[in-house]
Amino acid sequence: MKISYNWLQTYFKKESLPSPEKLAELFTFHFSEVEGMEKIGGDTVFDIHVLPDRACYALSHRGVAREVSAILDIPLKKIDVASINEAESLDPDIGIEEPELCTKFVARRMENIKVGESPQWLRERLEAIGQRSINNVVDATNYVMFDIGRPLHAFDADKIKGKLVVRSAKHGDVVVTLDDKRVALSKGELVMADDEGPVGLAGIKGGKRTEVDVNTKNLTLEAANWSPIYIRRTAISSGIRTEASKRFENKISPLLGEEGIDRVTRLIAEIASTPEMKIGKRIAVSFEKTVQKNITVTADEVAQRLGVPVSEDIIIDSLRRLGISSEKNRGEIRAYIPDDRLDLEIPEDIAEEVGRIIGYDKVPLVLPPKTGAPLAIPKSFYWEWKIREFLVSEGFSEVMTSSFANTGEVAIEKPLAEDKKYARSELRGSFAVALEMNARNAPLFGGDEVRMFEIGKVFSAASATSFAQSYGRSKKAMASQGGERASLAIGYAGPKSRRPAGVGVPTGASGNKGVDIVGDVIKKLSSALGAEFKGETKEGVFECDLDTVTEKLFEPKSWDFSPLAISYALFKPFSSYPFIVRDVALFVPAGTKPEDVLDCIRKEAGELAVRSWKFDEFEKGGKQSFAFRIVFQSFEKTLTDVEANAVMENIYVVLKKEFHAEIR
Repeated sequence: MKISYNWLQTYFKKESLPSPEKLAELFTFHFSEVEGMEKIGGDTVFDIHVLPDRACYALSHRGVAREVSAILDIPLKKIDVASINEAESLDPDIGIEEPELCTKFVARRMENIKVGESPQWLRERLEAIGQRSINNVVDATNYVMFDIGRPLHAFDADKIKGKLVVRSAKHGDVVVTLDDKRVALSKGELVMADDEGPVGLAGIKGGKRTEVDVNTKNLTLEAANWSPIYIRRTAISSGIRTEASKRFENKISPLLGEEGIDRVTRLIAEIASTPEMKIGKRIAVSFEKTVQKNITVTADEVAQRLGVPVSEDIIIDSLRRLGISSEKNRGEIRAYIPDDRLDLEIPEDIAEEVGRIIGYDKVPLVLPPKTGAPLAIPKSFYWEWKIREFLVSEGFSEVMTSSFANTGEVAIEKPLAEDKKYARSELRGSFAVALEMNARNAPLFGGDEVRMFEIGKVFSAASATSFAQSYGRSKKAMASQGGERASLAIGYAGPKSRRPAGVGVPTGASGNKGVDIVGDVIKKLSSALGAEFKGETKEGVFECDLDTVTEKLFEPKSWDFSPLAISYALFKPFSSYPFIVRDVALFVPAGTKPEDVLDCIRKEAGELAVRSWKFDEFEKGGKQSFAFRIVFQSFEKTLTDVEANAVMENIYVVLKKEFHAEIR
């Protein structure tokens, strides 16, 4: 959520907010993570990561302003609200055919308004948070949405033919959205429609046919509430995600409908009025009841959940700062929840609110008490750890690939993506891809070979059935019927390899080195553990059933689990542009140090050389022979062979001059 510092300031007295940097720090410790800050003109814009549970109120400047008020314990500025002079006979004609999906509909008609450019202050507010200014009416609806979190829509009333109805789409219905996207609707999708057909995808996007433009004179304003489940499903199926759908799919208070309509009415009356302007009555059709929620807690319950002593007075004061009224009664505190705080449902929610107002940094770190009982050692975890330690000691690196794949036996009901529709039935598919990618990038790692392994779960159709049948049975019983299984994959890719072939056998000059390396490490592993690792080689990857191996090993009685020594690594940014590898081999006089030659190469190669090292050395005819590899890469563009060759020519010239080198 983009939040403007200047916009927030309108909710407080002048000079009451701390600096943007301090405010970002306070957000992190009390409210939500700040993912970024950007200076835009004379404003600062925060990129705040609002989690779904708080989206019902916090996807708005007012919601965030209330958080600031609570964190700093400073009052919000009282805003004077102008009255609305309503005309008598300007009611819009609306109907709702799907009350379970459209639970509330608030509307108003305005006549004789003037559509044009928005005032500068409004354009600046919207543009600061990345929104394009359209016209004063559309900007007014967007402003109210980002201000109080209430999506609204304005129709050109004269373009609506007959009655405006909320209904399910019919076979053959099509809507052209405001961004000119033609959407063929499925039966059951909800639309706003008139006598001629759909005029908008309900709760998601308005339609082109009734858009507000410079010729618009009369408006129908709408603020409806929609089923969050329906909105999310339709947004996914249609491929249209909007700021409005983001708010509706997380649910918002139904009481915001009336406030939203009134706010946008006042704003349009301020920036788009004419002497003949008329404002109709606000009408509302509701199919849901609002009930005053209350949650009862005790000071002991809150203290226990937070792990820090908390008095009744602290709880009541924290709730006050959050705009939550409360009362004490016989050792209990009853909190009356505001209508927009749909995230507060259970006593644990109240404890969390108190904790974050106190400050997460104020909650001490406490180790759990020692039980005194011996800890059980999971057999599979123990042996998997030993296998990891062994393979790492043999120079192999562990990778962890996705548990989801584009093929398999167990389908995912709600897949994250088209290529992740199944639970993987083997490791080798994604592991082979990882091995190939690492082999391609091996020069960037300062080497010319890749040794990798993975330990992970695989799934089959038998696993899903077995789990349901074996619920509550022993692990051994589940394993015997199929169950999810642990698997081990090992692979190798060597010099000049761009993809694994055979058991890690690279193409090119490496021959059967990959077979030997993987075969040798499997033999050593089998000997070290006292159990044979029998597996299958396909697509360049050795894979075996790890559960079959660990079942034959003894049950561990103790484990000297010594944490690894702390080491510090320097992380550097990497470029997304392709790299170019060049080798230089040369004869130099005896006694020449390879370090001196490499330093010269690096100096001449400059910043484009992201890595360089010596990979060969021998003596012949009283001379010393060295071979060096240089990896060129840019952070700004894709390098060409011409650019790399030009650098290499300069290197040759300098080496001949400085070391009397003979380039081979």
